[in-house]
Amino acid sequence: MTIADKVTVATSPLDRALFPVCERWAYCNHAAVGPLPRPAHAAMMAAMDAQMADGCNGVLDVEARKEEVRAAVAASINADPDEIAFMRATSDGALLGANGIDWRPGDEIVLTDNEFGANAYPWLNLRDKGVHVRLVRAPAERLTVETLERLATSRTRLVTVSYVSFGDGYRHDLAALGAWCRERGVIFAIDAIQGFGQLPLDVRACGAGLCYFGVAKWLLSPQGLSVVFVSRDLRDRLRPATASWRSVKDPMNFLDYTQEFAQGAARFEGGTINYPALIAFGESLRLLGAAGFEKIEAHVLALTDRLIRGCSEPGHEILSSLSPGTRSGIVLVGRGSRSVTDLQHRVDEARVQVTVRESGVRIAPHGYNTPDEIDRVLDAID
Repeated sequence: MTIADKVTVATSPLDRALFPVCERWAYCNHAAVGPLPRPAHAAMMAAMDAQMADGCNGVLDVEARKEEVRAAVAASINADPDEIAFMRATSDGALLGANGIDWRPGDEIVLTDNEFGANAYPWLNLRDKGVHVRLVRAPAERLTVETLERLATSRTRLVTVSYVSFGDGYRHDLAALGAWCRERGVIFAIDAIQGFGQLPLDVRACGAGLCYFGVAKWLLSPQGLSVVFVSRDLRDRLRPATASWRSVKDPMNFLDYTQEFAQGAARFEGGTINYPALIAFGESLRLLGAAGFEKIEAHVLALTDRLIRGCSEPGHEILSSLSPGTRSGIVLVGRGSRSVTDLQHRVDEARVQVTVRESGVRIAPHGYNTPDEIDRVLDAID
């Protein structure tokens, strides 16, 4: 396919040699699953080998790196280490808030009706406690300050939103929403799994009380691990609903049931976390941080510029928002008259990975993808 006025994209900020997936695929499916870079895979295998060879001693050596990774992820999102908890999945962060806040009958929550289930069901489940959930009818309207001014009431207790919408890639204005919440004493909870990694994240600047994200998509890490930020102010008011043996100050003092909870957000971790995934995440985070989240963002947006411009030739409808400030690395393209089955067959044959659904084709490149790979995607969906 010849694309007029091709967008120039600079050298990829992430080293392609570290991503074996490139040898087999034009991989633009990071909104689904992120492939592991070589250092993350090596670190995870080393952790497994240590347990295989040395049993408990091997596990203890791996566990000793937990605070190092906690400090690294805190620094990357402008938090303090004692505001970071490691959990299992993105939904665990929402569940932490849903089950830990002292809800009162009549309290209200605002969220959009196109949230992924991980950031919907934990809040919707509160309705049997008398909590009212107000749904923004997206994408016809979006969760903005103007929407909040219309929907919110004096009983609004929490506003929650995805940094980037999983379906069409809409990027919410977290700073504006957070400022609105902060001025009114409303808790602001952010699901950042589809944003952080392709975009920078500053939990202070956006006024988050809670922010949670799994690491297996844009953070290029194994499944079964998530990060939860809990601001100090909210942390001290949040019931540790997931409390277990690792929630206390001295977890190795097994039979002292009189212990207080740990001072930091680690009190919410409960039990043993996925240490091999944690070690791998530490390596992927190091790669992403060294490349620079701002540089990754610029690269990804340049690639999606190319994609959007290329789609104008064959007449593909862009279903994602193109308004300034709302773009992300996720672009949803209409299927036209083509069936899901036909399109899936075409992309598989072309060795291209994207997400094909009834709603359209979701394309999500990262910091190691190239302009040529965007052209391969365009050819495959033509």
